[in-house]
Amino acid sequence: MNEKSCADLCNVVMELENMLDGIAQDFYRNREEHLSEVEKLSATTVSSMKKSVLKIPLIKGTSVKEMAGKYEVMRDLEYIRVNLEKIMRATQDKVSHSVLFSNWAVEELDVLFSGSRKSLRSLAAYLKQCNEYNRFDLDKEAGKFMEECLKFTRQHEDRFIQGICTPESSAIYQAMLDAFRDTFRHIKSCVVKVYQQ
Repeated sequence: MNEKSCADLCNVVMELENMLDGIAQDFYRNREEHLSEVEKLSATTVSSMKKSVLKIPLIKGTSVKEMAGKYEVMRDLEYIRVNLEKIMRATQDKVSHSVLFSNWAVEELDVLFSGSRKSLRSLAAYLKQCNEYNRFDLDKEAGKFMEECLKFTRQHEDRFIQGICTPESSAIYQAMLDAFRDTFRHIKSCVVKVYQQ
């Protein structure tokens, strides 16, 4: 993939990281201060993604394979954005309904918020450098966090069966877990697709 394509993708990833930061701040503070900003940022991200995709054929020397590859990576970034919106909506539900999570759930989500932030930063760095070492580490890291999501889901099911969490908190928490798992899946997919270019 050429430098311009990688730079465009990197800019989108940085916007996604900003979205995640706003969501995390409101989640931890149990407030809806940044969520409206996150919604605006999400719309801005969609706009910049469209502009980036529309100008692909205009970049001189861009091959059909490279154009298709960038479309595929951009599609994964769109799925990441959609999953961040799902996490945002779950955070809104948690805050607006005054739903409390157990310490276990908060600790598990802390792992996923920080893991998502780290993975998005690593993805941006990979798009800037595109070297084999970064690809391997990021692929492995995203896979590890996908496994963590599955582990947290099993632990959550056990807590729900034991009556430790309420149905309302359970639904919100599970929606967040599912969105995080899908986010890591698409980060992993981006890495593979960029490398194949």
